[in-house]
Amino acid sequence: MDESLAKTLVHVGFRSAIIRIHTGMTRKQVTSLRKREGIVGPSESGPLPNAESLLAKKEATLEASLFMLAYLITAKSPRTTIDVEAVMAAHSQYYDCHAALRNGQLDLENVLEIDDAWVIARDYRSKEVTMRSCSTCHIEFVVSINRPKHCCPLCDGVQVRDRFHCDHADRAVSKRSVAELIELSRKVTQWANWGYSPTEIQKELGISQKEFDACTKLQGFTDPQLQGVLDKYTSGDSLVKALLKDSRSRPVHSKVL
Repeated sequence: MDESLAKTLVHVGFRSAIIRIHTGMTRKQVTSLRKREGIVGPSESGPLPNAESLLAKKEATLEASLFMLAYLITAKSPRTTIDVEAVMAAHSQYYDCHAALRNGQLDLENVLEIDDAWVIARDYRSKEVTMRSCSTCHIEFVVSINRPKHCCPLCDGVQVRDRFHCDHADRAVSKRSVAELIELSRKVTQWANWGYSPTEIQKELGISQKEFDACTKLQGFTDPQLQGVLDKYTSGDSLVKALLKDSRSRPVHSKVL
């Protein structure tokens, strides 16, 4: 039993069910600890919700997305474990941002509470929720995988994803611009850091295997080299082909530039 962690979780305000998961304590032990610490626990009627119900409104989706963006930066292995320390850190950062955008006030109807933040992290680990990228305003937002149609909570752009679809890995050309491929290379890095596999990244960003490989190679370019790429190539198609040519004789960026 990790009593030090338990004290922290009690003071943060987690429900006893969450405290018990992370500490191995019994319900009676949690109740006793709260009494010793002078903490009045939250109302705990009913089971913990699921993320799908929490994301029913676009306002709630926006709040949850702000939390998740902070959590995915902080958590060590968000796709395999619930990092409760990262949940607390990310929720604190989210809370500060939420209040700062409202002149220090809280939107009590839509603010994401700590228990709900934990639920989002839990369902992200179990792959019941995932991140989507809006093709219109380019923000990342969290969604339930049980809904095939997702609207961006910021611009209302509709994102329709078939989670059983995968781009053909052998597609030989790209219709994207050079600037778009460079931006996608940054997103590939970001999503990889969030714990997504290459296949999941390709599906979510809607890129082919060759575009993914090209984006991976672009990650090694410096800003001046990327500017050189923008100056030299007029289409993403020609850039992808150049990046994927055999580069054993010299570094990729030297050959491309």
